[in-house]
Amino acid sequence: MCECTGSSLGVFIAADTGSGLAVLASGGIGNHVETISAYNREYAQSDPFRSAVVHRCRTRNPEGVYTEAQLVPEKTFLQSALYRGLLGPAKLRHGAITILACTVRRLDAISLWRTPTEGPINSHGIWLMEQLMPHVQIALKIRRALGSAEQRAADAKAMADASATATFVLTRDGHVQHCNTAAESLVRTSEVLKLADGHLTTCENGDGAALRQLFRDADSPHYSLSNSRSSHVLSLPRRADKRPLQLLAMPLPESHRQRSCADLLLLVSDPEKPTSFPDNILHALYGLTSAEVEVANGLLMGYSPEEISCLRGVSASTVRQQVKSMLSKTGTSRQSDMVRLFMTLPQVPRAAP
Repeated sequence: MCECTGSSLGVFIAADTGSGLAVLASGGIGNHVETISAYNREYAQSDPFRSAVVHRCRTRNPEGVYTEAQLVPEKTFLQSALYRGLLGPAKLRHGAITILACTVRRLDAISLWRTPTEGPINSHGIWLMEQLMPHVQIALKIRRALGSAEQRAADAKAMADASATATFVLTRDGHVQHCNTAAESLVRTSEVLKLADGHLTTCENGDGAALRQLFRDADSPHYSLSNSRSSHVLSLPRRADKRPLQLLAMPLPESHRQRSCADLLLLVSDPEKPTSFPDNILHALYGLTSAEVEVANGLLMGYSPEEISCLRGVSASTVRQQVKSMLSKTGTSRQSDMVRLFMTLPQVPRAAP
């Protein structure tokens, strides 16, 4: 698409209740790896185009192809943190955004960005994106359906992957024998943990000793979860704006050691990771209606009640009344308490994009 439209950068952006907004794929002319990384790290959740698309749901289905000026006024766009901190320095000025889906649960979009020299996308480029749009929507539906089928059909490994908690099975010296999907994702994206020659270690040398000590303590004959020294847990610091990773290590039962060729089980939780869980849990535990479940998922994605009303095509007062009903059913008095309660429910990994 970038080649056919003469665009410098193209990205596929998606958001769901489990992951928040992020660029999942990209292409184009030149090296924009750092631009994509910075967007996912710092700008995704404050992207002004997300809010603009959401508010279009109040009056009509927003699916379609738009220029950046059709979604966000030029002055607002040029003054936004996204442009001043990211797009401008990358010499990206003119955008064409294809909205593939926009609901409380999911936002899918393809954005093509062009330099000031390339100028705005022409009518032929818009036409091309409009023609491709239904085919991309079908492809995404097929991909997600296949992902769900693979998860249902998988064996014991899928049972581990069904946990949203990063889980490592490793030897006492840190050699990873098995890990679930959440653990693979954590190592791939974390600035704290990494694999070196198959061994789990830290990116910062100073923290590596603490991690190795955690493994030794967990493999000790005197190991106990009730140990007052709490030698089975470790907090690994991250950047100042992120909470530390939380690690819990425990020895494998002797009967499992020979079969797995491993000694320890390590669980790593990320307090910053969004929560996701099946709808039937909300219905079974709290008797939430289908509409209230939609509102709950919207709150977990970080939408305000006003934005949820736009996405669902109902009035803000209706959503506020639904939130009031949900507070009563969950026995909470504030919206923040209710969201905190939801986040304690059993978690499941996000669906494949």
